[in-house]
Amino acid sequence: MKKLLLAASTAALTFPAFAADVVMEEPPAPMVMEVPASTGWSGVYVGLQAGYGFGDDGQVQLSPFTNPGLIGAFTPAGAAAGSSFNANGDFDDGFVGGAHIGYDHQIGNIVIGGILDVSYTDLGDEQRAFSRSPAEYVIERELDLLATLRARLGYSFANDRFLAYATGGVAYGDVDFNYRQGALSPASTVSTSGGQDSDFGYTVGGGVEMRMTQNVSFGLEYLYTNLGDNDFNANLQGGPFGGVGGAVGSNPGGTNLTGSDDDFDFHTIQAKISYRF
Repeated sequence: MKKLLLAASTAALTFPAFAADVVMEEPPAPMVMEVPASTGWSGVYVGLQAGYGFGDDGQVQLSPFTNPGLIGAFTPAGAAAGSSFNANGDFDDGFVGGAHIGYDHQIGNIVIGGILDVSYTDLGDEQRAFSRSPAEYVIERELDLLATLRARLGYSFANDRFLAYATGGVAYGDVDFNYRQGALSPASTVSTSGGQDSDFGYTVGGGVEMRMTQNVSFGLEYLYTNLGDNDFNANLQGGPFGGVGGAVGSNPGGTNLTGSDDDFDFHTIQAKISYRF
């Protein structure tokens, strides 16, 4: 019995010392995961676009003949004295479409980038004038090729599925002029200048894109484009127009018909599909 009590007393005295030597490990602190900035729209992309272009009528203006001796002969019935023409103009709306390549960089929800596109167009305008001779004078201007180099600034939303953006930059147009005339005297000839221009201007607009898949996006884009002004000249000789062999000796240089415009501007709305690398 004494041995049992002695063993119990020894155990009681040594347990606190043993317990003091036990080290309790604290649980590790929770790891903080750093969420990277979204890069859903970043990268190079290529694609196609197609749509419709339209503009205002009467952009090309025909100036009166520079032949004072013929003004009366070319004044339409009922027109004011000194008038040479009864003129009207039309803008030829049409197809616009081509290809594009661009690059975007995303910082948070902000997307900045640049895009180059080249499009074939079926756009143009014409001015028609009618004289009492009678004759019809038509100057046509056609935009065959349109290229733009633009910056883009956009905002991504809905978990990077949508992108709304504004855009603007420089525009280049390959513009052809054509002149035609009806009811010319058989002895008359026409020479023209300014038949083709390479015009530079500007373009501004905006659009929206939607990610269809990780690599494919679809969008709609509106652009206003202004290619500046143009000048065109047609010189008519022979018959009633003067010049060599002409009936009007007071006009030895022939009759000049000029066309010009303040601005060749138009609007385009296009659907776009892009593949993003």
